[in-house]
Amino acid sequence: MTQPTVSQQLAMLEAQLGTPLIERDTRRLWLTPAGEALLPYAERLLTLSEDAFEAARAAAGLADRTLRLGVGHTLAIYMLPRLLSRYQAHYPGHPVRISVGNTKQLLMQVASDAAELALVGSPAEHPGIVVTPFMHDHLVVIVAPGDVWAKRADVNLEELRQRTLLTREPGSALHASVERLLGASFLGGDSVIQLGETEAIKRSVEAGLGVALIQGFAVEREVAAGNLFALRLRGGDDSRTYAYAHRHHHALSSAANNLVELLHTL
Repeated sequence: MTQPTVSQQLAMLEAQLGTPLIERDTRRLWLTPAGEALLPYAERLLTLSEDAFEAARAAAGLADRTLRLGVGHTLAIYMLPRLLSRYQAHYPGHPVRISVGNTKQLLMQVASDAAELALVGSPAEHPGIVVTPFMHDHLVVIVAPGDVWAKRADVNLEELRQRTLLTREPGSALHASVERLLGASFLGGDSVIQLGETEAIKRSVEAGLGVALIQGFAVEREVAAGNLFALRLRGGDDSRTYAYAHRHHHALSSAANNLVELLHTL
């Protein structure tokens, strides 16, 4: 839905209930007590809707063709559209039900069978979950064109400790990778800014708020356009691995197997 459509639907619901559900100011929004009370029921309705969808398809013998896929934030933006386009071209008429989250959230979804398959960044570990690599990348240091490092080809890992660093939130695979490189104590310091989205990190670096360690494939367009400069990292393991995760000893549906075959052709 577009934002105006969402606002209209919300206004209609609030009019029906006779009370606001969301309070907002210029910087944020939050649920009212009525909104807090309604939220768990809305979540139950969504779950019931999904159960009804799956039950109907199972009765028609089509359940094995429905792909229940969890995808990490970065992969959802920079890889998923191309992957889904190929999937739908190869398997038209096969529904795809997608949830997006960080690595920790997605592994929990797979463990609870809320998602059959998840595409995540490494490191990714969870009891009872099998994680299989399908794509490799490298972390790069990104800086704004006017940054003092902009004309450099590489940066030493220790030099990053002297700068304001932007990174993802705990629970994300990127945060775990940066933590392994720089240490948990550094990431908990005042010189680190944590943001929930890769796009927010890139825009903040463009604005000169600091530097970031980020996945190389996530900044290809900005580097090509000259909006960001990407520098090699020295003094640490810059490798990044992306993997698909599923439950151990759990046979994949034909829909999930079809996607796995496509992943290995990327």
